[in-house]
Amino acid sequence: MKIVSTLLVFALISTTNIYAQKQIKPKLSKIESLFKKGELIEAKEISDVSISYEKTMNNPKTWYLRGLIYMALDTSASMVGVTSDALQTSLSSFNKSDVLNEGEDKEPFITDDVGIPTTKTQQIETYWGFYYNKAATAFGEKDYVEAITSFNNAALIKPNDTNSVINAGYAAVQAKMYDQAKNSFYKAIELGSTERDVRLILIYVVSTGQKLLEESLEIIRDARVLYPSDNELARQEINVLIQLDRSEEATTNLIKAIEAEPDDPNLHFTLGILHEEIGLKVDSEAEKSERIELARKAYTAAINADPNYYNGHYNLGVLAMTEVNIYIKEQNALGYSKADLKKANELEPIIQEKLSLALPLWEKTVLLKDDEIPALETLVYLYTMKKMYDKAESTQEKIDALK
Repeated sequence: MKIVSTLLVFALISTTNIYAQKQIKPKLSKIESLFKKGELIEAKEISDVSISYEKTMNNPKTWYLRGLIYMALDTSASMVGVTSDALQTSLSSFNKSDVLNEGEDKEPFITDDVGIPTTKTQQIETYWGFYYNKAATAFGEKDYVEAITSFNNAALIKPNDTNSVINAGYAAVQAKMYDQAKNSFYKAIELGSTERDVRLILIYVVSTGQKLLEESLEIIRDARVLYPSDNELARQEINVLIQLDRSEEATTNLIKAIEAEPDDPNLHFTLGILHEEIGLKVDSEAEKSERIELARKAYTAAINADPNYYNGHYNLGVLAMTEVNIYIKEQNALGYSKADLKKANELEPIIQEKLSLALPLWEKTVLLKDDEIPALETLVYLYTMKKMYDKAESTQEKIDALK
């Protein structure tokens, strides 16, 4: 008798379950209404059924509403813990909606209480903004791990947005998570970023953070294709070559390249930087002087190849000012004894001669690019030292206007 009762109970339960399953007939209008009211738990429950219900599973709006519901669950502070994969579920649902809606001119939307529509594109933008702003706030608070996570989430929402990817990289650099940083910057480049700063920070990460000099050399050379006359990239390449004990190889290769393309100012300029960098790292004063002279000849060759080559003029000007400062420093170190005063007087004409050599170099540099404040400030200094006060004043006015 007990067995029969148990079977009857089981039969009743099974019948009830079957009846209950038959009653679950999700309606999209109901799901949308619940979503608009903010009743997200019930909306989620019905939406979860709708994606496998025969009459709704292939409707693009089914998946669109599901994307909206999980987006709201993901971004609502009161819904934390309701689901563990809201972001991925939302994005995969939106993607499924797009596939089912392919070929349709009109994208899905919902309307507010007064009938104003909000499209999926606008909703995606809002979703992206939620994570981007969350990341920016975390970055400002130096919570770099949270910033990385949120910037990466923003990048998932808008896969072609390089800003999120780049900023995730910057946050990773701050956190000294160099593998993460490198991946982010490489991804930004793959997405089409041509920003110089992205490459410079990537070079820093790879060469300094990870000590991968050969890889950093590849990055530098790729960057120099985009920015062939960039002074900083040229210096970076040379520094890496020197660290790899390949400075002589670099010199030989540059000389061969110049022989093949003598009219390319970038090649002469790079050779000049190479000589300067080698000169900084040798102990012999005679060899230092020799390298500086070779650098001067290379920069001169660059502006002979192109009289308007800015970097060549600038670096020649820097070399000239370095030479001026040697004598000025020596003069300033003198005291007030009779011998010191005599020495100071002997140095003055030499200083004036060196200033006279430097002045036209900096005038030409500023003529080529008149909005570079460091160059203008150097020119003010030169005019002042040469007692050309009117020109010093007018140049200072340009600087003040730029600032």
